[in-house]
Amino acid sequence: MKKALEIVDLEGFEKRSISTLSGGQQQRVAIARAIVNEPEILLLDEPLGALDLKMRKEMQIELKEMHKRLGITFIYVTHDQEEALTMSDTIVVMSDGVVQQIGTPKGIYDEPANTFVADFIGESNIFGGTVTGDKKVKFCGKTFDCLDEFEKNELVDVVVRPEDIRMCAPGEGQLKGEVLSVVFKGIHYEITVQVGKYELIVQSTQSRLIGETIGLCIDPDGIHLMKPKYTKNVFDGTITKHNTVEFADGEFECDVTRLYPGSHLDEEEYLITAEGEKIDLTGAEVTVEVGLDDISISDDAEAGGTTGHIISIIYKGDHYRLIVRTDESEEDFVFSTGDLWNENDYVSVIIPKEKIKLALKNTEEKKR
Repeated sequence: MKKALEIVDLEGFEKRSISTLSGGQQQRVAIARAIVNEPEILLLDEPLGALDLKMRKEMQIELKEMHKRLGITFIYVTHDQEEALTMSDTIVVMSDGVVQQIGTPKGIYDEPANTFVADFIGESNIFGGTVTGDKKVKFCGKTFDCLDEFEKNELVDVVVRPEDIRMCAPGEGQLKGEVLSVVFKGIHYEITVQVGKYELIVQSTQSRLIGETIGLCIDPDGIHLMKPKYTKNVFDGTITKHNTVEFADGEFECDVTRLYPGSHLDEEEYLITAEGEKIDLTGAEVTVEVGLDDISISDDAEAGGTTGHIISIIYKGDHYRLIVRTDESEEDFVFSTGDLWNENDYVSVIIPKEKIKLALKNTEEKKR
């Protein structure tokens, strides 16, 4: 035990009560207890979460020194992005228990695998874009040179770090906009610029005046393209006796006649095909498809077909991409909205009848 205390710089504290130690010293005692049995791997689960900022910074340095002295593997769990970049040799970014990316801190920061990683690790400007040619992409209404290769006309997510945007004279950059806000962050200014309907965040050692018109320049190596993770919502559903569709813990109005071109519903609500066949669709299994722009939400729990909690919000320049997860089956609705909500808000999901696309999963419908 004495050797363990020496490693954490607490030699001479053997007879002290834990209640008389500072927060940082108590953290070191906990680490000493963990390493006294000389483990091959040390798991640190949010070890500095209860400390204030100054003490957390000091303990980060001490932990890195301990790591060098011990020579064992540390698995360090944290939700603090800066801490992850500071402490790690290798970072594993996870979401919902699924690994999103593994790499060095610099590699993950410079080349995020998807918008979740880009948004989670550091500040990012994220936009929807379209590839217009060889190493050319259009976003924010302008075409830019880039380094990533995608097929022409392919839809992509575009990530630009705030420090990769240079401010210049209004006529010199690819973009021109008005300064909305300027916040001094100590080592740089964080400047929000309105470019048409888009908002961009710029980090610079130079300041600008609110209301000033400026140019913005983005070099090819500052533009990162990636395939969108979400392009539509797809669910397994069942047609009810009322010709609605049940999916994702809820029930929605739909147009079942779209399952059979030229069909209609008779007085008894049976589907009549173009050939005159009468079909009872009750219990028919269908695939339900809904676009990202076809969903809205309400804080009125009775307004939509199902309910859930907002689990993710990412700003994409001119809109927010939200994910609402239902409580029972944990189905996810991904959609775009111009309204700002809060994570964990309890909402109902609204989908217009005409926006729900249906496809039969088999052809063994009940006929009457």
